Amino acid sequence: MRYRLPEPYYFEQGSIGIVLLHAYTGSANDVRMLGRFLEKQNWSVLAPNFAGHATFEPLDILNGGNVTLWWQTTVTAIQQLSKAHKKPIFVFGLSLGGLFALRALELLPEVVGGGVFSTPLLEGVPASLTPLFQQYAQKVYQATAVTEALQMAKLAQIRQQLPQQLAQIQQFGQLVQTDLNQIGPKPVFIGQGGHDQVIDPNQAKQLQQRLTDLGSPVDYHWYAEAGHVITVDTAHHQLEADVTAFIKRFENKKEVLI
Repeated sequence: MRYRLPEPYYFEQGSIGIVLLHAYTGSANDVRMLGRFLEKQNWSVLAPNFAGHATFEPLDILNGGNVTLWWQTTVTAIQQLSKAHKKPIFVFGLSLGGLFALRALELLPEVVGGGVFSTPLLEGVPASLTPLFQQYAQKVYQATAVTEALQMAKLAQIRQQLPQQLAQIQQFGQLVQTDLNQIGPKPVFIGQGGHDQVIDPNQAKQLQQRLTDLGSPVDYHWYAEAGHVITVDTAHHQLEADVTAFIKRFENKKEVLI
């Protein structure tokens, strides 16, 4: 069986620009359905692939990707929309992507709002990521007919290298958490599934309270039956409607979006 690699996308429509960022071990496919839905609202949507992702080799994430490159991908995507005269610009991220969406809200003035879906922040990188990464790698190697001996060697390499990258992500998350006050009056969307199998779903409520205390308008949504990847599971239709309402609510409120 031949597999097609996930590709980044840019759906160019109206003047509003939206960047969608995918999860760790994921790709732009994580947010493709959401992107198509937002495109139908006559909005321009750009979803890049983070460096090292969207390949048939999980080790590429560790060898070809890092926090610095992923942040640059985020900045480049926002700059692309800005150069195309898209305005206002919103940035949303799933899981790991949410950390970079929040960082963009903190640092980039052209970003007027955005949010996170199932994003670990206040409690840091979840311990579940280590076994989940290895399970993901095993599935990829089995699907691409990597020999058992080579699989074992590659998985051993992953076990050796993964802790360093997770430590980088943890450090970046702590930086984002420290600078949450820089988001200021920009509105933040928070979406969280009640059956999240990767992170503690209670983090979302804690993040809502933290941002509210800092003076940021928060649009909080709890999807009781949803898992971690809420952009593609049973909650995705409601999520799409909620994100659309959020953008429509704040697109013209200049007093909030300065």
